[in-house]
Amino acid sequence: MSPEPRRGARRRRRSGATRASSPEPKRPARLVAVRVSASRAFPPRVFAAIVLAIVLAIAAASIATAQSPGQDADPSAIGWVDGTIRTIVEASTGPSTALVELANGRVIEARLPGQDPMAGYELPAFEAGDRVEVYYSPGPGGERVHVVADWVRRPALGWLVGLFLLVSVVVARFKGLRAFLATAASLAIVIGFVVPRIVEGAHPVPISLLGVSAILILAIYFVHGVSWSTTAALIGTFLAAVVTMLLGIVFTDLAHLTGFGSEDAAMIAATAPNIALRGLMLAGLMIGALGALTDITIVQAAVVRELAHADPDWDVRALYQRGMNVGLDHIGSLVNTLVLAYTGAALPLLVLLGQGEIGFARAVNLELIAAEVVHTLVGSIGLILAVPVTTLIAAVMFRGDRLPLAPGELDHAHAH
Repeated sequence: MSPEPRRGARRRRRSGATRASSPEPKRPARLVAVRVSASRAFPPRVFAAIVLAIVLAIAAASIATAQSPGQDADPSAIGWVDGTIRTIVEASTGPSTALVELANGRVIEARLPGQDPMAGYELPAFEAGDRVEVYYSPGPGGERVHVVADWVRRPALGWLVGLFLLVSVVVARFKGLRAFLATAASLAIVIGFVVPRIVEGAHPVPISLLGVSAILILAIYFVHGVSWSTTAALIGTFLAAVVTMLLGIVFTDLAHLTGFGSEDAAMIAATAPNIALRGLMLAGLMIGALGALTDITIVQAAVVRELAHADPDWDVRALYQRGMNVGLDHIGSLVNTLVLAYTGAALPLLVLLGQGEIGFARAVNLELIAAEVVHTLVGSIGLILAVPVTTLIAAVMFRGDRLPLAPGELDHAHAH
């Protein structure tokens, strides 16, 4: 018997056994049971309590104020406090002042900054009712001097975070909540682990690789659950991130990028000379591309898993080819997303360069621009390579549909 008839016979026997042991109409009931058990694990009241606790924490953080100095505080101290402008006192000569009420009810007089006539622009004026930051320092005679320095922006940021949480929960319910918590934890890893280690003098590349590993576990396992599909996506994402880092190292060296191309880098070099700025630039490249990588690898692994489950007779080559048919659509949209994200971040710089007489060739040669080009193209290459890498890993893992399915594993795929 030729291989094709034998394959058809196996397929008929498999389908006949499936119909005999597990009729098709019962499959929806099994999926419903999985969803019911998940909802029992997280009752609506518990779910609402978790969301409410997060909202209250965000609200408390947004309205928190800086500690205000007491009446007997050291006059030589330097710092800042939050307050609310109650009255603006215009002055005929000299700077105007404002009466600012602090959080403890104390009212102080603070100088208002004047407009710089050489700046060529005017900032919005402070008004009564504005929440402001007041900077204090010792004056010429030893007394404390207060100056209104800036607006307090935390409440607006808190409302925005709350809106982000609300939209996530309303649209995606518990998965949206998990995604919100994973995002917060990822930022905590970057701020609480990656940044302090870099400031202490550790090389940014290995430190960011460790941070990326922890972020991937949160972004994939915590949000999408632990399954063979998410494991394939995790492996593919990590390999793509490593390839992105290697490409960044190669082309950073070929382009002679030093890491000193921005004012921020110059300030870091002046205040913390032990930090490797080139490594810091590479760490930012890898972390910046991580979000798009996880998105595309999750979809590719889930698609191949679905294909292998639908027809277990497909071999690695067939699964890879059909999985890549879906991956090609994702490549175009996500690469465009990554390029536009970097372009949007650099838009003020592009406008500034557009006003000068620097030609295109000269502008691209500037390290500030060249670094952004390397970031964008290397990140895009890593994103493109993540598709075939993850698809191949998933095809090898899922051929023959031998690995057991986790509850709800085939519900993870989403369409673009």
